[in-house]
Amino acid sequence: MLKILLIDSNYYQMFGLSLLIYEQLSDEHLDVCFLLPSAKEHTDEPNIVFRNDMVTINIFNKRRIRGSSDTPRKEKITIHVPFLSRKHTLNEISTKIRKILAIACADYNVLINKESAYWYFGLKKYSQLSDSENDVMLLIGRGYNSTDISKILNRSRKTISTHYRNASRKMGAANRAEFYRYASFIANCGRDERNTLCL
Repeated sequence: MLKILLIDSNYYQMFGLSLLIYEQLSDEHLDVCFLLPSAKEHTDEPNIVFRNDMVTINIFNKRRIRGSSDTPRKEKITIHVPFLSRKHTLNEISTKIRKILAIACADYNVLINKESAYWYFGLKKYSQLSDSENDVMLLIGRGYNSTDISKILNRSRKTISTHYRNASRKMGAANRAEFYRYASFIANCGRDERNTLCL
């Protein structure tokens, strides 16, 4: 069963998003449980969390450990997807939701290798953040300016500006504020939870 949590400060946006998710679910015939954001004691972690400008997808390893008790492993892959929908049509948003649901339903082992995961979901490698763009995004999220980042990464300010511009374009950020909100969220995540996937 897929567990979905919607956290959004805008009620109307959350309502519209839930309708689009229901529409996609009716096509896919999936068992889904919507969790309430006010319920603090979630017994299980949600598979998908829709936030204001991003989506977090948790894919759990359901295989059993050999020679141990019957408890499943607690391994998971956490993927964050920029869900900046201000410039997109309903068709494009529905396509993103369909891809997010497909990723959330995928097997853990498919997502271990990024290259094969891109191919499996029909994503282009060039539309994903490069390592340099990801580093610049993390440092911007930590509050560094372009001069500080250029010193830290030993690159020119123009190169840092290019990496920022490319990362912002790939994520679909309409302005610096959207980019910074996403970057600061990712910068505050744990090291193993900083996977960004651009759809």
